[in-house]
Amino acid sequence: MADGADVQSIPTLREWLAALTVYQSDASEALAGIAMEVRRGLDWVHEQMVQWQRSIRDCEEAVVQAKAELAARRFPDWSGRDPDTTVQERNLQRAQAKLEHAEEQVRKCKAWLGKLPKMVEELYSGRGYRLQIFLEGDMVRGLTLLDRRLDALERYADLRIDYSSNPSVMPPEKSP
Repeated sequence: MADGADVQSIPTLREWLAALTVYQSDASEALAGIAMEVRRGLDWVHEQMVQWQRSIRDCEEAVVQAKAELAARRFPDWSGRDPDTTVQERNLQRAQAKLEHAEEQVRKCKAWLGKLPKMVEELYSGRGYRLQIFLEGDMVRGLTLLDRRLDALERYADLRIDYSSNPSVMPPEKSP
């Protein structure tokens, strides 16, 4: 037969129950916070993609304008000389480089939007979901059971005769 629990301090068990309750609450809040941060991260990448797509439109307009300025400058002047188009060519190159950079950023954002949900699912969601189920199910049932057992233990302790305060009542002797 199993030995008794050998409970030395009911208040200590109450403190442990309170600490477990705080842990359950904190862990649930942490899981909710993690889910919110994951969502914010995905939203941020999406916002970045939208911003870079707007930047592509602006850069395309800048390239068109730089090309128009270069084309307008290429016509010979009244003396028949070809004008210097170095500044316009540099402006066109800068505009095209900015456009390429913006397009590359959109490609990166699309790649991350494809990868992030899979990575979150693979590395976090399953484990997080199992912890959440534990915290909302088994942990709550365990805390309730522990609370009931402590109540029963406290009632039992109140029923016991305190032999040390009443020397006339002696505990029964145990036989070997």
